[in-house]
Amino acid sequence: MYDGNSQVWPQRKTYDEIQTRDKDSYAQFVVANVCDVSTTVEDTGPAPASNFAASAFAFSSGDFTILRTKTSGGRFNAVRTMTEVNADKEHRYAISIPIRGGLEVRQMGRTAQCAPGAIVMTCSTEPDTFAELDEESDILAVLLPRHFVEARLIKPEYFCARAASGDALQRLVLASVSALHENAHDIGEPLLDKAIQTVSELILAGVGNLADARSSLSSVRAGNLLRAKRIIRSRCRDPNLTVETVARECGISLRYLQNLFKEDGRSCREHIKHERLYLGRHLLRLSSSATTSVNEIGRTAGFSNTSNFSKEFSKAFSLSPREVLDKRKRPQS
Repeated sequence: MYDGNSQVWPQRKTYDEIQTRDKDSYAQFVVANVCDVSTTVEDTGPAPASNFAASAFAFSSGDFTILRTKTSGGRFNAVRTMTEVNADKEHRYAISIPIRGGLEVRQMGRTAQCAPGAIVMTCSTEPDTFAELDEESDILAVLLPRHFVEARLIKPEYFCARAASGDALQRLVLASVSALHENAHDIGEPLLDKAIQTVSELILAGVGNLADARSSLSSVRAGNLLRAKRIIRSRCRDPNLTVETVARECGISLRYLQNLFKEDGRSCREHIKHERLYLGRHLLRLSSSATTSVNEIGRTAGFSNTSNFSKEFSKAFSLSPREVLDKRKRPQS
């Protein structure tokens, strides 16, 4: 059960659950497992103070979280302001799928009304509002790290706050997410991490199938950018990988490549560093050997200068590589 002492990333619990009639306790559970938000509950019924009830179950593996929340006796609302966005060091995308009751999501000037079975995505780097529309609600949600989404969707912000529903792919997504959540207890790490990533690939295929979002993108430029990102991801371990190498392997000019990444919000050089840092964090989290060193991890992740790896890692994740590695080496009580 939720004990009130859960801490947000990177100390998120592998498994967390709550069953409560207390609105504040439920709000704390959401903050601990999703992100920092301001919450309210719109009372319903003749005796609202005693009507509200909530139950939720969350499974986390690395940067991925899958959870299911059920509320009754009140409509739960969450608002994420720019102040909360700026204070958050963790960047994730949230995929929400209402099972029972409607859901309204607002972000980036768009409003999505979601009926049961619909899929909607939001990004933690932008303010948003999340409102349950019915007295009883049952929602599945999957939280995906930003780097995972951006490696698979071109300009994922185009797909935020747009409801995807009605076709066979969305129904398959719902069935897969539901089955994964129901069986997560029996899977365990590290297979849970692989299972969530596999289902997440399917989720993003469903999200990426939104025609109104795709129509906003140039298919040629989007395809070239995605190809460049895939090359970087597959080659980021190579310390000799350069922007010029990426352009050459894509068969495009250096200037064209730089313009593609400029439109995407960061330079190609920054994206290479971004991929190496996330690879380094992944390797640190996997390491259980007492002889593994930070320098070794940095070199494996493509950093020729290992002191630069430690500096950039600390800046990106607000803790040092040594702290991550020490947590892995520490005996479990």
